[in-house]
Amino acid sequence: MLEKYQHYETLVGEVENTIAKIHALPLARCYDTKYLEHEFIPSLGLNNESLEQQPAELGPYFGKGLHLWQYPSQLAHYLVWLAHSARDIRTYSEIGCRWGGTFILVNEWLKKIGAPLEFSLAVDPIDPTPFVKKYIEISSTPVHYIKNFSTSQEVIDYMSMLKPEMVFIDGDHTLQGVMFDHLLVRKTASIIVHHDIASQACPGTSVFWSYVKQAESDFYAWEFTQQYASVSGNFLGIGALKRL
Repeated sequence: MLEKYQHYETLVGEVENTIAKIHALPLARCYDTKYLEHEFIPSLGLNNESLEQQPAELGPYFGKGLHLWQYPSQLAHYLVWLAHSARDIRTYSEIGCRWGGTFILVNEWLKKIGAPLEFSLAVDPIDPTPFVKKYIEISSTPVHYIKNFSTSQEVIDYMSMLKPEMVFIDGDHTLQGVMFDHLLVRKTASIIVHHDIASQACPGTSVFWSYVKQAESDFYAWEFTQQYASVSGNFLGIGALKRL
């Protein structure tokens, strides 16, 4: 882990580069799924862990930039959905932010699409990574990081106080864990997003999504589960719930 932190320390300039790229993106491109999938998202850099789950054709982008642990095919559709559906979000929280790439991208994307973002929270039991530290330092809006589990009293109390309007859940991938995180925010959040909803590597989150998308009658559900033919199996997946 220490070696990874040291490696990411050499890449912190990618945070500023990402913010600049999003700022310079023509607004029309925010609704262009093909452009986002094939050009923009790969240019931000993709993660190089669990490569057996990754499409070989994206190889040139692995281990680069923000190390986004997302399929561009899924993320592109999700970003366009946000451009249509999240323009009134003022507070954003991510439970389980790993290296911080998706957290940074979504925060800046919300600003790009005109959301009146006022405050963001990241929660993870690991130390804030160099990417996250840099983003806290340069973000145009306040960002807070809690190094703890979402089941901790610290996080429970903070969430109760903050009542984030939008939450991205990507923490404990067990059925019990993802259920806890969902119940932690379901009464107050207007948008709840779940990760790994169509992944054979994460049966707990996949099973929970199958249930919750039908059980939550107060929310509409959208799924972004596009796969790559070059990958053996189904992985990742983003599920979004928006309150009626």
